[in-house]
Amino acid sequence: MKKIILYLCIGSLTLGCEDVIELDLNTAAPRLAIDARLKVNPNEQFTQLIKLSLTGGFYNQNTTVVTNANVQLLDLTNSTIHTFIHDSNTPGNYTLDFIPSLNTNYKLTINYNNEVYESSVEQLMPTVPIDNLEQGGETLFQGDEKEVLVTITDDGSREDYYIFDFGYNLFLATKDEFYQGNSFTFSYFYDDLEAGDTAEISIYGANERYFNFMTAIIEQTEEGGDPFDTTPTTVRGNLYNITNPSQYPLGYFSIGETYSASLLLE
Repeated sequence: MKKIILYLCIGSLTLGCEDVIELDLNTAAPRLAIDARLKVNPNEQFTQLIKLSLTGGFYNQNTTVVTNANVQLLDLTNSTIHTFIHDSNTPGNYTLDFIPSLNTNYKLTINYNNEVYESSVEQLMPTVPIDNLEQGGETLFQGDEKEVLVTITDDGSREDYYIFDFGYNLFLATKDEFYQGNSFTFSYFYDDLEAGDTAEISIYGANERYFNFMTAIIEQTEEGGDPFDTTPTTVRGNLYNITNPSQYPLGYFSIGETYSASLLLE
């Protein structure tokens, strides 16, 4: 249990008073939070990274990382197991030098605290490169935002879902329903960047389920914050606790082709 003290102040020109109200809030048992976004780029090799932590109380600002889990990627198509190694220099990070392949079924398994967690079966999702980044001159409400114009060309031979990562835990999910096979340009506004700062933008291939998951997460964290922190309501991903189903984890396992571009702001 946690106790929160609320001070209700009633003031006047000559006097004031305080009432103290104590609220008992139930604190749920910590859940395993899994950030498992594997990336592929034909022009560079990534060290795959999975981050593990535990959720805390709503008012707890500290993150508890998980350092003693066993993390494995199962290649179900070729009956191969790849083991992630914990990075002692960055506690909670598990790394693997590995390039996922197209048309291959993968499953993530995690053994932690005598419980086994598994993901749904996922495949590498393709995407398209970023054609152009250009700074625009429009602003929004405050008048000092920096506008970046992002242009991509959709692949008309398939149905695509895209996740854009604008850095600073800022994300956008979009699908090609209204620009199938066409060039598409949209604006993104940065509130906190200034002239001389660099906008780093990545595009990540997704399937429909991951698109829906990220859309829900973005709606809950649109004021900022890490999308894998505790959110006002629970958004279930594609990860499951096989040992204790009621103690399900938070987060998502995905594999996507990715491209990045940067722009120096004026």
